[in-house]
Amino acid sequence: MNFYFFNAPAPPHLEAFREEYSLQNLRKLRLASTLTLLVPCGIVMLPLAFPSLNRIPHVGFFRGLNIFLAFASALVQVLAHFTLKDQKTAPKPVWWAQLLCFLYACIFILCCLGITYIAQGNPKNTLTMYLLGLVTVAFLWDFEYDGSLALVLFAALAFTGVLLLTDLPPDQVLLNQCMSFVILTCFFVLSRVMYSHRATHFLQLKEIEQKNLEIQKVSRAKSEILGVVAHDLRSPFNNIEMLTTLLQKPTNSPEQQQQYLNLIQTSCQSSRHIINELLYLSREEQQDSIPLERLNLCRLLQQVQEEWETQLQGSRRLLLTHPDTPLYAHLNKERFQRIMNNLLSNAVKFTPSKGQITIGLRQADKKLLLTIADNGIGIPDQFKAQLFDRFSKARRRGLQGEKSTGLGLSICRQLVEQHGGSIAVESQEQQGTTFHIVLPAVN
Repeated sequence: MNFYFFNAPAPPHLEAFREEYSLQNLRKLRLASTLTLLVPCGIVMLPLAFPSLNRIPHVGFFRGLNIFLAFASALVQVLAHFTLKDQKTAPKPVWWAQLLCFLYACIFILCCLGITYIAQGNPKNTLTMYLLGLVTVAFLWDFEYDGSLALVLFAALAFTGVLLLTDLPPDQVLLNQCMSFVILTCFFVLSRVMYSHRATHFLQLKEIEQKNLEIQKVSRAKSEILGVVAHDLRSPFNNIEMLTTLLQKPTNSPEQQQQYLNLIQTSCQSSRHIINELLYLSREEQQDSIPLERLNLCRLLQQVQEEWETQLQGSRRLLLTHPDTPLYAHLNKERFQRIMNNLLSNAVKFTPSKGQITIGLRQADKKLLLTIADNGIGIPDQFKAQLFDRFSKARRRGLQGEKSTGLGLSICRQLVEQHGGSIAVESQEQQGTTFHIVLPAVN
């Protein structure tokens, strides 16, 4: 259990915990005020059954104190009831619930002192009811550190005021003050321990809820992956099975056999590509960090441009714009090239022949802004929100019938985030697509 004697839980869960314990405080306040209302009412009615009680010392003050406690309990009960009722429609702020509990705790402690010490005039019972009132408050309600400290100060002042109304000798006053100090210290410790216990329990529940959500998310992703993989692998395997059957026919010419073998090879390559993408994604997810080095991003992009111009062989124009001065970033060269290859491969698939693809790089403050733009067919609006999802439903065949695993952009986002950056997309149908990557700059 974590102890919060002079602090509170961490900010991510602090507000949720405050809302939770203030709601519980209100429910316990309503229950406590109901019980406290019944007890004083019963005490006030006792002299009607036993007239001899009217002759005890300070009976008028004793009766008045009980009537005050009954009225205070009734008022607090009404306020707590309506506050709880409004929580569903117009929730009150946390401070309002805590203020109600704090004021009633002060009234309860004061009445415990008054009933035993002033009304009965018996110093021996003072600390008993004093302790009972403080322990009850510590167990019933949760307060922040400043709330617990305020209760300690109020109780100390109230106890001192009670002692001033008595005729105790100075040594007895000093002894009572020392005992009060011990009791108040125990109250503060007990109050903080109860707060810490409930805070730890709440945080554990939140952690369990978070873990359950993660497990459900992983389970859904696993089912989705299995479904997509089964669907995507079934097609090439069916092709292989069918082509193998055709190869077994004795009437096949050598040209037909070679054609079937080429198709089988293509199906195998397609299956291997899907499996390799899955293995790569799984391997990257298991790495919390990747080795980075300071690299000239302008030079790296020039190398990428040269490699892709060789592959394109003039089918599309590939342009690169960047400042004349070097721009540096902490990069993993292999993984960054994977990002660029995935994005450029997408651009090629959805850009018609003789189209244009542009890589742009510039610096803004302490960020490097990298863009990969094309003038292809663009992305429909309904697909944009799912574009970076694993096995995205936004996947579609390229203009030349190229297949997509739906993993490429998911891998890109994961790799960009490993570099401390972010990726976004901007696209209009029939006008083109631009991917924006933001990376931290290095001097």
